[in-house]
Amino acid sequence: DVKSGESALSEVEEVKQAKAAKKRLPKNSDYKVVLEVFPQTPLARKIFTTLENGRIDRRLRLQYKGLRRDLDLMQSQIKASRPNIMELPISKVPFELLFQIALCGGANDDTRRFFAQIVVELETVVAEYLGGENSTVADTLMATSRIYELFQSVNPETQQQPEDSTETDQQDESDNQNETQIENEIESDQAEQKSKKLQDAKDLFNAWNDLDDEGEPEELNATESWTASDVPEQPLESGEVAFAYDEWDRELNDFRLGWCRVIEKRSRRGDRSFVELARERHKGVISSIRHQFQLMKPENLTRIHNELDGEDYDLNAVVEFIVDKRSAKTSASNINERLYTKKLRKQRDVAVSFLLDQSSSTARTIARNPLQPYTHPGRRIIEIEKDSLVLMSEALEAVGDVYSIYGFTSEGRRNVKFYVVKDFQEKYGEEIEKRIGGITFQNNTRLGAAIRHAGAKLLKQDARTKLMIILTDGRPYDHDYGDAKYAREDVREALRDAKLNGITPFCVTIDRDSESELKDLYGDVGYTIIDDVLSLPERMPNIYRRLTS
Repeated sequence: DVKSGESALSEVEEVKQAKAAKKRLPKNSDYKVVLEVFPQTPLARKIFTTLENGRIDRRLRLQYKGLRRDLDLMQSQIKASRPNIMELPISKVPFELLFQIALCGGANDDTRRFFAQIVVELETVVAEYLGGENSTVADTLMATSRIYELFQSVNPETQQQPEDSTETDQQDESDNQNETQIENEIESDQAEQKSKKLQDAKDLFNAWNDLDDEGEPEELNATESWTASDVPEQPLESGEVAFAYDEWDRELNDFRLGWCRVIEKRSRRGDRSFVELARERHKGVISSIRHQFQLMKPENLTRIHNELDGEDYDLNAVVEFIVDKRSAKTSASNINERLYTKKLRKQRDVAVSFLLDQSSSTARTIARNPLQPYTHPGRRIIEIEKDSLVLMSEALEAVGDVYSIYGFTSEGRRNVKFYVVKDFQEKYGEEIEKRIGGITFQNNTRLGAAIRHAGAKLLKQDARTKLMIILTDGRPYDHDYGDAKYAREDVREALRDAKLNGITPFCVTIDRDSESELKDLYGDVGYTIIDDVLSLPERMPNIYRRLTS
């Protein structure tokens, strides 16, 4: 391409550039190989096509500014031709939302108000993967994977093959059905082919993401494939800081030193309307909670008696002093000379960290009514957890305790993401409300590393009582976190260390199915199971009051 201040390429240079471009990907590789890995290939293809069109539109706007007016005109015409989303079947709503966000400049106000959470989640993925000026097809594929997971949980109808808009897609779907019939007859071939596709796709991701300085990939060795236990380390973005933490290995009976890399980053801003809607949903409860927590706040000043000096006389002590002085029975050494009172400012001395699980399992929908999807669409677990954070913020502002809000997710031991929603020194206000609105589910749950980093930040607080409340919907899991027993042992060790350092950890979970495992995991430090997930926001303040009373 010809950029400002550069000369056009000669024919020889064009040939050399074309040859170099061919080397950037493994032979015979293309995005279709990756899309074939998805269980619902037509669904993945449809998501990918929409996102890739959106990525190209953004790249055109960035690189060819003269096209923007024409692209804006085309975009406005497309947007005007879109159907009313409220009249669509529920199975088509996610695709329409994705189309509007990727290709129409964003969702309209009505859509944003009614589908606030999913709009924020889609916007977050699109901004993260497709917003950069150097975004590639690999970024589109990563975004496809994220949104594929999202649609699987949003839309139960995706278990059926979605309708595709072109004859080519219909033909592909037909081919897939034929392949499925063959694979059902030969199960061993199915497993072998699926394994090969998965390996090819992993190699392809590896080639796209590990380019050398000249833009060419390192040679792929058949024995050096990218595996789940070898997830590449993601580079730091501006403003991010990485920390190294040990991890407990039960087989070694010792720590793996510096094994985990925790990346601390600011939580993305979302729509403040989430907090406003949460306040409206729970306005009666919030009013009651504020009143209860204000009663927990001690009087500003308290009078201390029997002091050697102070602002005023302690009359009872003065009377006793005079009586003792006149009494022949009391020796001078036994006369109490503490005759004054002082007024001291009395404060609660509590610092608390809320640690929020942002793993993909929190995308599950609770209490969805399939017969009334618009009036009773159900709520995601992470939305309910966010409601809890809103209520707790209101309560803690009333009582005056110092608090922080953190979220975490992970993609392997070198990519544990630790989101700062509110740090201890930050004031609760519009900025924090936007960050709460922007919280969304992401990947996995490397809980041990997150506990260690939250604990390190909490230990810096000069408070007598230090409390860490962990909100999670299940058990620890990550690509390379070993078996379930390994993960549990590491979390238990992290909790034990926190407790030895003077922190009181407490887990709030909704995973009733694994109660015995939870007792094994959190039994030493305390936990509670919330049977009715929708009651979590109202129960959280009571849990906190019990822990700090």
